Amino acid sequence: RHQPILTLFFMRKLFLLLHKWLSIPAGLIIFIICLSGSILVFQDEIQEMANPERYFNQPATGMIALPLDSLIPIVNAQLVDNKVKDVRIFNAPNLNYAMGLAEGFRFTAYVNPYTGKIIEIYKFRESPFFWVMSLHRWLLDDTKKWGKYSVGIATLMFIVILITGLIVWFPKRWKKNKFTIETKKGRKRLFYDLHNVLGAYAFLLLLVSAATGPMWSFDWYRNGVYKLFGAKTQQEQHGGGDRKGEKRKDREKKEKDNKEERKPNFAMWQKVADDLIAQNPDFEYVRVQNGSAAVHQKNASTSRATDKYEFDKKTGEITSIELYKNQQLSAKIPGWQYDLHVGNYWGIWSKILTFIAGLIGASLPLTGYYLWWTKSRRKKKKKNHPAYR
Repeated sequence: RHQPILTLFFMRKLFLLLHKWLSIPAGLIIFIICLSGSILVFQDEIQEMANPERYFNQPATGMIALPLDSLIPIVNAQLVDNKVKDVRIFNAPNLNYAMGLAEGFRFTAYVNPYTGKIIEIYKFRESPFFWVMSLHRWLLDDTKKWGKYSVGIATLMFIVILITGLIVWFPKRWKKNKFTIETKKGRKRLFYDLHNVLGAYAFLLLLVSAATGPMWSFDWYRNGVYKLFGAKTQQEQHGGGDRKGEKRKDREKKEKDNKEERKPNFAMWQKVADDLIAQNPDFEYVRVQNGSAAVHQKNASTSRATDKYEFDKKTGEITSIELYKNQQLSAKIPGWQYDLHVGNYWGIWSKILTFIAGLIGASLPLTGYYLWWTKSRRKKKKKNHPAYR
């Protein structure tokens, strides 16, 4: 009759050892991942607060945005060795247009649509958030190899650490003190509660973020998630070919098309934008480029869910429509993954909760290291005590 109790005791002991010996080597990386991840949760909001002139304008009453066939040439004239490749139009008169540039990695010109003046050219690689993202994703490793894999391995370990930690903490009986942080019973008890109670509260959100993270690090993990939901993997979508080779061929084809069409018909861009805006009154933004367009709705299921269109470059006639709801599951998973990872699924509230959970996640290695250090020091003192010699 004592066998179930003994089994439970040894299982909890095993989980505690697993929790500890995974946490010790991975703790520092987990601290970096969680802290940088918390910062990235609100990167859009921070950018808007820090640089309002980049995103917002103050149009005078009655002002009308310049048509793209007038606006884009004005913008191109202000650029040096560059040109506009796409434009994003937002559903608010006080928002500047965001124009992607052909040269440079994620170069964006923010333009006043009423005057054509470039307010700022935003270069993602030169922004502070690129360094935070680089730290979060691959520990500032420019090769994106050892850093990416280190983050991926530490994140997988974090998943096990979270699960084993919850099992060890899980109370046999539900008592109030299991869910409260004692502040008047000494430093050790305080750190113990900060580690266990806060960890339990943040468990679910941290587990969701941790479980979605390795999809950026490991192909096998990403493909496993795709297969779990019954979606085609990227290799299957490309017929099992070399993904890098396919991307290179696509890039070369696009470059060839761009060279063949050096002067896009911006009047057709405007026609397509007008048509799509009329058809989608609840749009958040419409993005138009040479031959294709995308519409993101305000009530879209994810931040990356867009309806896709193709149009005749000479007439502006829509030739192909692919609504988000009809897209393959494999095209939807990356958007779901991203929003779950950054907490962008329940508006500002899920972002706040994810931000707090990230800070708690960053604190767990610190409080854990402290508890391990104090316990090790106590054991050492006990071992060196004359009574035990």
